[in-house]
Amino acid sequence: MLLAIDIGNTNIVFGIHKKDEWCARWRIRTVRDKMPDEYAVLLKEFIREDAIRIDTIDSVVLTSVVPPLTAGFVELCQRYLWTEPIIIGPGVRTGIDIRTENPSEVGADLVANAAAAYDLFSQDCIVVDFGTATTFSAVASPGVFLGVAIAPGLRTAAEALSTRAAQLPRIDLKVPQSAIGRNTTQSMQAGLMLGFVHLTEGLIRRLRNEMDTDARVVATGGHASLIAPHTNSIDRVEPWLTLDGLRLIAERNLPNGSR
Repeated sequence: MLLAIDIGNTNIVFGIHKKDEWCARWRIRTVRDKMPDEYAVLLKEFIREDAIRIDTIDSVVLTSVVPPLTAGFVELCQRYLWTEPIIIGPGVRTGIDIRTENPSEVGADLVANAAAAYDLFSQDCIVVDFGTATTFSAVASPGVFLGVAIAPGLRTAAEALSTRAAQLPRIDLKVPQSAIGRNTTQSMQAGLMLGFVHLTEGLIRRLRNEMDTDARVVATGGHASLIAPHTNSIDRVEPWLTLDGLRLIAERNLPNGSR
C-alpha cells in the first residue's frame, strides 16, 4: 500500500492507497514545532482506527511546502514505516514539464496538482487551489507547466482585515445574499466572498486568453467548495487532487507502481 503525505502551510493531508482506490484519507492542522514522534502517534492512531496494518504500507510519497517539517517526516517514515519516501523535487519523474524561468521555485504541491489535473482532462487545463494562498496554475498539452498566478488565500485575506483594522471583526466565510452589506459582517463577506468569486473568474478568463485555449478548470483546496457553487468558470471540484497527483507520481517512480 502507498501512503501519500501532503504537507501544507495550514493542513497536512494523509492518504492510504491500495490497488485502485483510497482506503483512507485524513487531514490535520499543520504545527511547525511538533516533533516527528508526535506526528507518528497521530498517524498510527488514524491507521489503527481505520483497521489498516501499518506493516502493509510499503511505499511513501511526500510533498512539502514547509521545509522545517520535511526532514521530520522523512525521519518518521524511516523510523516508523521502515521506508525511504519519494520526495517530490528535482530528479523525480512527475510527468510534468516545468517551463517557468526558475523551475525550482515551483511548489511541489503545484506540480502534484498539475499531474493530477492533466491526467483528469488530458488537455489544456487550469488548477485553482484555494488554500493558504490561492494559486492558478496553467497546464498545457502534453503536461507542460506554463506558470502560475498567486493571490492571498481566502482565510489569509480575512485574517489580514481583522488583525490590521481595529474595528473589523473575524467573520464566518459565507457568501451573502447581496453585494451591498447592511452591517459590518455582511460588508466584509460581500467584499471577501464575492470579491474572490470575481477574482477567480477574472484570472481564469485571463489565463485562458493567454493560453489561447478553452482550458478546463479544476478547483481544489480547503475553500474550493465555498467559491465553486457561485461561478460557472469551474468545471470540477476535486478536494483530494493533490493526493491523486502524488499517487500518479509514485506510480511513475516505484518499480511496481503504488500497491
